Amino acid sequence: MSHTEQEPKGATMTSSVVNTVNTIIGSGMLVLPYAFKTDSIFLGTIILFFAAAANSIGLIIQGMTTKFVHQGTATFFTICTLTYPRLSTLFDIAIFMQCFGVAISYIVLTGDLMPLVFSISDWSETQNRLFYILISTVITVPLCFLHKLDSLRYTSVVSLIAIAYLAILIYAQFGYSLSQNFQNIPPENIGPVSYFTPEGIKPVFKTLGVIVLAYTCPNQYSIVTELQNPTIHRINRIVYLSMGVITAIFFSVSFFGYMTFGNALGGNIILMYGDNIYISLGRLLLVLMVLLSFPLMLYPARSSFNNIYFAFKDYLWHKWHQFNSRETAPLLQNNTASGNSDNTENCEVFAEDKWGEKAVPFPEIRFRWITVVLLVFSYLIAISLDSFELILSVVGATGGVLISYVLPGCYGYKLLCTEDPHLLKMLDKHGGEDKFSKLFKSTILRKCCIGLIVWGLFSMTICLYSSLFE
Repeated sequence: MSHTEQEPKGATMTSSVVNTVNTIIGSGMLVLPYAFKTDSIFLGTIILFFAAAANSIGLIIQGMTTKFVHQGTATFFTICTLTYPRLSTLFDIAIFMQCFGVAISYIVLTGDLMPLVFSISDWSETQNRLFYILISTVITVPLCFLHKLDSLRYTSVVSLIAIAYLAILIYAQFGYSLSQNFQNIPPENIGPVSYFTPEGIKPVFKTLGVIVLAYTCPNQYSIVTELQNPTIHRINRIVYLSMGVITAIFFSVSFFGYMTFGNALGGNIILMYGDNIYISLGRLLLVLMVLLSFPLMLYPARSSFNNIYFAFKDYLWHKWHQFNSRETAPLLQNNTASGNSDNTENCEVFAEDKWGEKAVPFPEIRFRWITVVLLVFSYLIAISLDSFELILSVVGATGGVLISYVLPGCYGYKLLCTEDPHLLKMLDKHGGEDKFSKLFKSTILRKCCIGLIVWGLFSMTICLYSSLFE
């Protein structure tokens, strides 16, 4: 056996955890202390941990659904065509909008923050912003042409270092301010602390979206697909470890950040600190973190775009074939079936794809032109927009909630405890030893799926209301 054959194929547990943590933790981490301001420490903590538990269940269910299709083919599209085939394209459109919108927001944030780190003299604010947006392509473009998430494991490590620095910076600022009895903070930037009393129902609803969407992970299927030996046990361990680390960071950053400034806290805590070398480095690392996270958002957006393209192409092909069949019916009846055999075969192949036997085709040439198109449009939109907050909140409230709660809940309700002979056959064929797992027969987990759907629809309504009707 050659050295190449001896090497295990796929991502390790460590790289999978790193990519999961990096995908979820983004710039939204720095807005979480503001949620404690509006919710109070007590209610904010409850919502934070509840969102973590709900999202963990969603990720576990996504991992379980991969056992109903051929290993390496699980996506939101393939699972949806197995469970709710008529809605697969609609869901992919929502996923694309959410991931693409978040990716664009990262570029916008880069243009907003970099002039605060280093502003080029004699240049206007618009010129500084445009320069830093364009120069960011040096980092983002090469990374976006990598085919696998595991290829981004080293950039994810760099992002995690940036996350760790920002978290430590917030802890250190609180510790220093506490030692100075908070005399180092300007009076206008410090206020009372609320332990149990929220600001009101509407402010709580508004920040609910901040907490809920902070846990969104659109890359779970890709992470499971690339994992070495993707058993249910290993998938669940990744979820437990990742969500444990993420929740610890989210809670500590929220608590110490809020305790530093109290109710005088603004939206993004990194903008509350004064200008010094440590804060400037933190802002620079924040920019680096979001730029390295950009490919992690473009990855699922590109996959969803390919699924949408493939579905519409197949739909148009069938329409053309039906029209052509009507026009040439007499001729075909007098001819052999060989001319139509390819068409029939294509239909059968697409039907196999729908049932998870094969992945949606994604040839190299299409991979490249979709990547180029998404990059061009993301930068054009980012340059043309001064603020992306409204659009980001709307697409996040729809696509983000669908990804985290509604879709996993619907999938789990359909697949767990199922009596459908076809679904049971798929599990028996592709589940391996995991098909004997008690989780697939768990009525409690199936009820949790209903809870995910209800929680997701509730969160979506609240987030949309808060975003559109301030």
